[in-house]
Amino acid sequence: MNSSKNETKTDKSDTQSNVVQFNSDERVLDVASEWLVKLDEGLDNEEMQALKTWLATPLHRDTFLEMVALWDKMSVLSELADIVPHTPEPNAKHKTNSTVAWKRPLAIAASILMVGLLSYQGLNLFSPSNQTEPVAQMASYSLQASTKPGEHKSISLEDGSTLWLNTNSQVNIAFTDTSRIIQLVKGELHINVAKDKSRPLNVLAAGKAIQAVGTAFNVQYHRGDLELVVTEGVVEVASYTLNKANGESIVNPIIKPQARPLTLVQGEKSLLSLPNSTVETVSDKDIANDLSWREGKIVFRGEPLIDVIEEVSRYTDKTVVLGDAALANMQVAGLFNTNDVDALIAALADNLQISTDYSSDTIVLRPR
Repeated sequence: MNSSKNETKTDKSDTQSNVVQFNSDERVLDVASEWLVKLDEGLDNEEMQALKTWLATPLHRDTFLEMVALWDKMSVLSELADIVPHTPEPNAKHKTNSTVAWKRPLAIAASILMVGLLSYQGLNLFSPSNQTEPVAQMASYSLQASTKPGEHKSISLEDGSTLWLNTNSQVNIAFTDTSRIIQLVKGELHINVAKDKSRPLNVLAAGKAIQAVGTAFNVQYHRGDLELVVTEGVVEVASYTLNKANGESIVNPIIKPQARPLTLVQGEKSLLSLPNSTVETVSDKDIANDLSWREGKIVFRGEPLIDVIEEVSRYTDKTVVLGDAALANMQVAGLFNTNDVDALIAALADNLQISTDYSSDTIVLRPR
């Protein structure tokens, strides 16, 4: 068995390089991409009516026409003559939408490829051929890593993936010739997954397995809540059991598809700890704010103080509490350093006109 090396470092570099920055029309672009793929495959009467309804919105029509022009699919317009009558040329008088929508052609190309992937047999990463049989295996690469309250770090993994750990987090890592497993024991991680189709990467937490081949996503496991945010590519969620053949270690777990499959794409999040997890869209600002911890920052944009102190408590070994319920809904906005909670508390005290009482293990906030 190869010995492993813990290649960790504090991440002070450009941590936004792997964050997908979404524009305001990203969802419209995704739908336009999907319709373009479906047109190539052929639409039935029901789908044609659905497309007609969707194209009735000017923004949808303009975005779709720009997509047609970009991918040299002008021939499809003849099929839509009765759906979009008197259609202007895609490049004529659409400068405003074009400027916003086409600043990132590579992102659009990725979107097209992603839609094609999703339309190919429903994208089932956990199909029977991908499930692991319960046989004993040894890890060729293993690692345990953790952070203290207020600390964050990046880890370069053996496969080329980059893993970030937020405050008070712990992971166990085991790679074999056929699998890559990261167990999130507690806390929060973000991973930029190196592509390796022969070894899917699974993040295990709270009974869930989050699988990706080459993508980026964020997982937070805190106080029983498990939240997934996908910042690039596609992931699928399943359940798992530990492999008894390996003494119930995390090596080569048994991945089991859920009765209700759950797939997320970039710009989506889900609270996986709920019995019936739903998927919602995340704005570009929310994603950037959620990942600001990788730079040692924490961002608030008008959240109530009761939510702010719960978040702040993750970055200190002290418990922060409100001494008066009247403070709960006071709004907080600002950018703070995660490694200096005392400065953050002082800023709250100055700006919100509150007092602070410190003890050995508690910080109490009260009205002045």
